[in-house]
Amino acid sequence: MATYIQYQLDFDLWLQPNSLSLKLSLVEVGPDRSEVCEDIVFEAFSDWGARARGFGILQMVSMKLVSWLPVVVACVFFELLVHSGSFAAFIPSDNYLVACGSSQNVTFQGKTYVPDSWHSSLTLKTGTPAVAKSNSSFPSPIYQSVRILSGISSYKFDIKQEGRHWIRLYFYPVPNSGQNLMSASITVATDDFVLLNNFTFKNYNGAYMFREYSVNVTSDTLTLFFIPSNNSVTFINAIEVVSIPDGVLPDQAITINPSIPISGLSELAFETVFRLNAGGPLITAENDTLGRIWENDAKYLHVNSSALNVSVNPASIRYPPSVTTEIAPNWVYASADVMGDANVANMNFNITWVFSVNRNFRYFVRVHFCDIVSKALNNLVFNLYINDDNAIESLDLSSFTGALNVPYYRDFVSNASVDSDTFTVSVGPDSTSDMTNATMNGLEIFKISNEVKSLDGLSPVESLLPRSSSKKNKTGIIIGSIVGAVVAFGLIGVCYCCLAAHRSKTNTHQAHPWLPLPLYGNSQTMTKMSTTSQKSGTASCISLASTNL
Repeated sequence: MATYIQYQLDFDLWLQPNSLSLKLSLVEVGPDRSEVCEDIVFEAFSDWGARARGFGILQMVSMKLVSWLPVVVACVFFELLVHSGSFAAFIPSDNYLVACGSSQNVTFQGKTYVPDSWHSSLTLKTGTPAVAKSNSSFPSPIYQSVRILSGISSYKFDIKQEGRHWIRLYFYPVPNSGQNLMSASITVATDDFVLLNNFTFKNYNGAYMFREYSVNVTSDTLTLFFIPSNNSVTFINAIEVVSIPDGVLPDQAITINPSIPISGLSELAFETVFRLNAGGPLITAENDTLGRIWENDAKYLHVNSSALNVSVNPASIRYPPSVTTEIAPNWVYASADVMGDANVANMNFNITWVFSVNRNFRYFVRVHFCDIVSKALNNLVFNLYINDDNAIESLDLSSFTGALNVPYYRDFVSNASVDSDTFTVSVGPDSTSDMTNATMNGLEIFKISNEVKSLDGLSPVESLLPRSSSKKNKTGIIIGSIVGAVVAFGLIGVCYCCLAAHRSKTNTHQAHPWLPLPLYGNSQTMTKMSTTSQKSGTASCISLASTNL
């Protein structure tokens, strides 16, 4: 008769964005004993950014314990695969991490930034650059060095794969640089879009600044122009240009009031203005597969007591095929804000987040949901409001996900609030629901470029760059070549007509005195027309040359 022994399997799991470490402890348990029989450490590569702890009870036939360990590891590892989704990590085709002005590699947030002078597929064009390195305290290693630019300068990146790219810019006015960087004017543009226009740290409430943009690159190069104001300098500390997976930022969304589909978003530039992890902690770039930062939402709540934080084990989040960790990491979906005790008589209140924005722009809004509070399906039904407009009415997450702990998100395009620079997002209970509750897990708000392709003001790229530094330079060369060719042919035509007229006059006096006079008149008229054409061509050349000065 076979004897059975009960063992307890404890495992401690540590997950990073690109690696996984698993420590297993098998403990023989019984009425009178608890003894650790074997420890094993297992490591693998993955695409997770979470921590988890688990517990299991196994019953095994009495055998040599070591022979069972591979089976145990395989079973646990398979279970983790099932519950966690895909292991496939996104590897960006373009991944430029540039430490501007640095003489050595810089490690920041788990990434290694290479000096701009070391990049083989990066071209820096500038007038008289200077490099300053901070000898005093600095916010983080990425801000320790800076490249100071005294004229219009550009970084040109070779692009391997067209599509949307993150452009992340780091600014810090390094002290003791020999320049007054606090007063320096900063203007940044791509070939098509203005990203930042005439920014200075004098009126900025912060010691350093980070900006994140998303642009659709449709050629094999991307150029970033840095433009100082007159008789001034500009500067940059670090740059990221990184590919974004297809589908992360869509071409279509739903507008608010009226609620209709809108397309063409892929042709526009985005600026990340807010990215929140509702009810959860700060998520740094190390724990996001796309290097994004998710801040806690508490400071944006209109009434702090209106929201209660809830969370579950990140490993319990089950991604459907339509949602991946590239949309948002499982830490976002594993925490949420739900309705708390707002100390009000009417419990049908909303949880509201309030943001300061520029009213002159439209905004792309992505709201993340995951029902981690319900005990059964179809219990939680609530409403979503954007700027007091009803964005989703009677939202039952179960009807879209078919299960609990399954991520879901929706995309919208909306203006700022009428007559104010505020933007609000709210969730509140639905009157038809049996449960008086509402929830939200994450929120992203992006500014959308305006009609002049700017994310900062009303000046297009063409007004900020001289023709020699923009695409108009190529246009000027083409137009100049065409005009020059026309003028050249015109001059040849004039010379030919003059020569023909001269020969005709000579022949008239000598060999053909009887030819009618109108022939000479026609030649004279042709000569005048050619002369007029010549003057017009010359005037065009002068105008073109003046434009290119």
